[in-house]
Amino acid sequence: MLRPKALNLQTGQKMAGACPDCGYMEDIKHHTIPNNEQLSLSAYKNDALSYLTSYSLFSDGKTFNHRFDNYITNSMAQKRVLTRCEGLANEIIGGNTEHILLMGITGVGKTHLAVGMMYYIFEQTGYKRQVFTVNHGIKSKQMVNWKILFIDWRELVENKKRSISDSQLAKQVNKTMDELKRADIVILDDFGSERSTDYSLDLADTFWRNRENKTVITTTNFTGDDLYKRYGPRTISRMKHHGTKSGVAFGGIDDQRN
Repeated sequence: MLRPKALNLQTGQKMAGACPDCGYMEDIKHHTIPNNEQLSLSAYKNDALSYLTSYSLFSDGKTFNHRFDNYITNSMAQKRVLTRCEGLANEIIGGNTEHILLMGITGVGKTHLAVGMMYYIFEQTGYKRQVFTVNHGIKSKQMVNWKILFIDWRELVENKKRSISDSQLAKQVNKTMDELKRADIVILDDFGSERSTDYSLDLADTFWRNRENKTVITTTNFTGDDLYKRYGPRTISRMKHHGTKSGVAFGGIDDQRN
C-alpha cells in the first residue's frame, strides 16, 4: 500500500492508501484515530515491554503467553492459588514491596501465574506507576513505565559462568546484572534448579543483597526448608524480609504437563 504524505485539502485528514498493482483503496473512514490517552498508553506499554525483552533472560518464548485468564482452574486448589496471586499482585499495585514465593512441583503453573501477575500489574495500571521527586524542596509526582524483568535462574548462572571467556556475552550479562538492581519487579524463575556450587551460592547471595528491599516474585520446586539448607540463613533472611506472609503453596495440584 502506498499512502500519500499530504493531507486532504478539503477535510484536513489523511488520505487513503492504495495498491499500485490492483488499484485497491483502503477504507480510511473506518480507521480510528487514537486520542491522547490512547497514545500515552501505547507509549508506556511500548517502553515497559521493550525493557522486559531487552534485559530479561528466558529459555522459552512461550513463557510470555501466560495470563491469569488462561490459567486452567479445574480444581479448588487451582482456583485458590489463582485468587491468592491476584491478591498479591494488587498488593504490589498498591505500593507494597513484596517477596513472593511460589512453591510446588514441576508443571503446576508457578511460572504461568508469576507471569500472569506481571501482565495483570501492567494492564491494571496502564503500564505505568507513580514516582515522587523533590526539587528545591518541592515534592512532585510523575508517571513512569514499569520496569519488570523475567530471569530464568539457571540461565543466569550458566550465562554468568560462560561470560568469563566470552566478552560479548559478558556485556549482556553485566547489563542484566545492573538492571537487577534497578528493576521495580523481578520474576526469579526456577530458583534452586542449578547445580549447587560456591559460585552459584555467591551469585544467589549477590542477587538477594541487591533485591532485599525491592519486589521479587520467585518460583521454585523447593520447600522453605530445602531453600534454607541450600542457601543458608543469610540469603533466606533477605528473601523473607518482605515475604513473611507472601508464600503460595501449589499443593494438591497435579503436573499439568503430563
